[in-house]
Amino acid sequence: MGKHKRGLARTQTALLPLCVDDFVGADTLPRVIDAYVNGQNLQTLGFAGCVPADTGRPGYAPDDLFKLYLYGYINRIRSSRLLETECKRNVEVMWLMRQLTPDHKSIAEFRRINLKAVQNACTEFTCFMREVGLLANEAPIVAVDGSRFKANAAKSSLMSAEQLAKERARIDRRVDAYLAQLDQADREDTADIEMDAGQLEQALKRLHERDQTLQKAQIDLAAKAATTDKESTPRIGLTDPDCVMLTKNGASVAGYNVQQAVHAEHKLIVAHEVTTRHNDHACLQPMAVQAQQALQAQTLTVVADTGYMNGAQSQGCEDRGIIPVVPMAEASNTQNAKHYAKSLFTYDAQSNAFTCPAGQVLTRFKRDQTKQIDYYRTKACASCAYKAQCTDAPMRNLARSWHAPAAERAAARAKQSPRLMRTRSATVEHVFGNLKAILAGGFLLRTLPKVKGEMALGVLAYNLKRVINILGIETLIGKFQAKMAGNAC
Repeated sequence: MGKHKRGLARTQTALLPLCVDDFVGADTLPRVIDAYVNGQNLQTLGFAGCVPADTGRPGYAPDDLFKLYLYGYINRIRSSRLLETECKRNVEVMWLMRQLTPDHKSIAEFRRINLKAVQNACTEFTCFMREVGLLANEAPIVAVDGSRFKANAAKSSLMSAEQLAKERARIDRRVDAYLAQLDQADREDTADIEMDAGQLEQALKRLHERDQTLQKAQIDLAAKAATTDKESTPRIGLTDPDCVMLTKNGASVAGYNVQQAVHAEHKLIVAHEVTTRHNDHACLQPMAVQAQQALQAQTLTVVADTGYMNGAQSQGCEDRGIIPVVPMAEASNTQNAKHYAKSLFTYDAQSNAFTCPAGQVLTRFKRDQTKQIDYYRTKACASCAYKAQCTDAPMRNLARSWHAPAAERAAARAKQSPRLMRTRSATVEHVFGNLKAILAGGFLLRTLPKVKGEMALGVLAYNLKRVINILGIETLIGKFQAKMAGNAC
């Protein structure tokens, strides 16, 4: 008769290893994290509490809590409460923390006060990757892309000026109704009414606080609208004032636009930025320059999708020795469009003029110095037989940016090198897939400075995990130990 395999009785004495170190193998993640943090000068990076105070209760060492967060983010455990639980039940964390069990408030406070230091550590690790030869700086290829990451706020918490005004008006109506009830309570002299009056006063206090919040939001929204990118309906977040409404494929989310520059050779992140931009139109040059500085490269090739097509940005890249490869967005439904598409007009740089489908020449008639755009037209439109197919206006006007040649060169490179465009997709999409898994559900922290720190922690976790896969644990620990001995970046 068959039997199932059963374990030992729970009351039986077990001959377990005598120390926690025996539970953690030599080729495991905790030993890599331990070697990495031990090789860092946390005080130079800006971590608080590196020098213990002479008085008061001893605090937790920053290196221990930094190790805990790195382990947590790599294993997708980001909540301070969950990390507190791991300290009590996870043998690897017990080894990493030397069996310390800090409470969740201490864990969360460490992250809150060291977000800038974490960003410095992320930059320092990029330097380390370059020094160990993982980031080639001889004509490297860098892929740039952006993605939406959900903020720690509901979409409904983002309100426009009109919505704020309606909400304040609704509060005023409720206040008037409550005041009327209080007046009635003053005329009645019963215990029940007095109890209701107390509750009404509490409700009025909450409404007053809500109205003050909305009033401040109106002021902040007015200031924000004057300094940020223009959008159809500017909004401000009541929960997270820095997040914005991002829309893609008909879906909207309260979040942040995260930009990444990824080295194509090993898919390592060399630069990143958290922005509140609603699109990627003005992000190519800043990310390319950051990547160039991180790689210490004289020149590099930066590849991006059509969302980054911007002549001024492409020209700025070329001025710094960066070669942009960005495809031009194709006009949709060109064949069925009512009027001739702009692509049917041929531009001649030598004569600085356009030739229309009917063979007429459009010359420059206006130059906008502020927008850096030239405008072209021809008087032949009035008698043209194809005018109805070209424009409903008296004349067809064409606009051409001063930086259009740089945009056309970037688009030509993309058209001539489809392999680079495939490299872009295979490079940066892989990274965002991993980051979305590490930061599952979006950011935990609120406001842009804190979100930047949390993103840096996620990027550091990704790069560390990626380097482990490339070099192997034993080799990587050896390099960390060598750095600790004096081979600093």
